[in-house]
Amino acid sequence: MENASKALIIAGAILLSILIIAIGMFIYNSAQSTINDSITSFSTQEIEAFNNNFESYKGNSTGSNVSSMLTRLIANAKTYADEPTKIPCVQFDKVTAAGSDSAEATPAEAGEGQQEYINKLAGVKNKVENKHMYTVTLSYQANGLIDYISVGYDGEIEGSESKNRE
Repeated sequence: MENASKALIIAGAILLSILIIAIGMFIYNSAQSTINDSITSFSTQEIEAFNNNFESYKGNSTGSNVSSMLTRLIANAKTYADEPTKIPCVQFDKVTAAGSDSAEATPAEAGEGQQEYINKLAGVKNKVENKHMYTVTLSYQANGLIDYISVGYDGEIEGSESKNRE
């Protein structure tokens, strides 16, 4: 009888320890998800401030404005190398009137390979000419940050002389 009561006490202690461990794991998982949510979520003001860097280029832009946007994108990629959600993809449908070249710069995950992204942007920036007009379109992530920037050649600015004309 004495052994049976000791066995029940031991069994109760084991069940109690399992319950305490389960509660501890629940608290840990809840705290971890809260921390992850706070890291990945941005306040409305932060999103607006970030997006304002690029929204001024939306619509029809001159070549000099597109070059300025690319400079900002390069600086942005260096600043947010560890936060890939803040580095938008950039896609050019046509850079110049002469060529049908297109380019796409996709950011790498968390700092790895960001130099390739920056090099692609710098290469496109060298091809953009001030005398051309471009159409800039923005796409947004679910959290409101700019996710994708599409730039398409829209023609020459009226009154500018083409270098190819004789």
